[in-house]
Amino acid sequence: MKAEAISAKAREGQRLVIGPWPHGWNAQPVTGQVDFGSNSLINDEAMMLDWFDHHLKGRPLMFGAPVKLFVMGRNEWRDEQEWPLARTEFTPWYLHESGQLKEEMPALEAESSTYSYDPQNPTPTLGGNIMRRELRGAFNQAPLDDRKDVLRFLSSPFTERTELTGPVEAILFAASDAKDTDFMAKLSVVKENGEAYNLVDGVIRARYRDSFSDPTLLEPGRIYEYRIDLWATSYELSPGERLRLDISSSNYPRLNRNPNTGAPFAETSEMRSAKQTVYFGKDYPSRVILPVIPRKQTVNESRMVQEAATDPMQNATVN
Repeated sequence: MKAEAISAKAREGQRLVIGPWPHGWNAQPVTGQVDFGSNSLINDEAMMLDWFDHHLKGRPLMFGAPVKLFVMGRNEWRDEQEWPLARTEFTPWYLHESGQLKEEMPALEAESSTYSYDPQNPTPTLGGNIMRRELRGAFNQAPLDDRKDVLRFLSSPFTERTELTGPVEAILFAASDAKDTDFMAKLSVVKENGEAYNLVDGVIRARYRDSFSDPTLLEPGRIYEYRIDLWATSYELSPGERLRLDISSSNYPRLNRNPNTGAPFAETSEMRSAKQTVYFGKDYPSRVILPVIPRKQTVNESRMVQEAATDPMQNATVN
């Protein structure tokens, strides 16, 4: 809209508000099982009246920043000038053997993990963007921990506060023994007590991996690259928290099940199980792209950096 609106006033007049809510505005600070505090609530009626008073009555617009977003974890509102944020550092975190998630590229050339997806026993929805009130929002993922149809990749604990704000994408190299199937990725925050709460998730239906207008079926056993849009988030990780990326092939009932047959949808009730293999390593760098926001230095930290730069003993060699 900023690029293609018909007038300069329309292009410069866009406003975006991003809050920790389910569909529509939230009348309470709890979304799913997480309480974001009373500060997360916003007077949406006053904001809309301000907007219409400006455009219909010519009054000054009080809501001035182009973007107003809520940073979860820190649980604070912040004004920004664009979306995504211009200072974002899109950083890949790679899947490793033994279920590790690391910023470093794997040393091994190729590794893989396998699971079976049975559409008659799909991975159930637990949190996320869904209209059903009892399922939407952030939920403790523990009820899904024993499922064998989910691959989990866990980072080490973060040692400093790290903000993730913006779009998230997962890139998978995977094969299936089916002609068509689904691959899904879910990013969660793991608290110091071990509880994991979902942040964002996304899906790609394999037949649409290259084009939504010209779908093509899979060659069973062949390795393909899949790009999965996990949508966007804003969360500040605290020291001791971890990230976890879950890979599966279903999220039901939020998303309909892929029957794995390759048949046209809604024309048959036939279903079959699929063997899914996710590859990672130097040859197949499966990864999640995180929108890292550089951390601003405090006044004391800035002073320490300046003092270190002018200290003649800082780089001295002791023999």
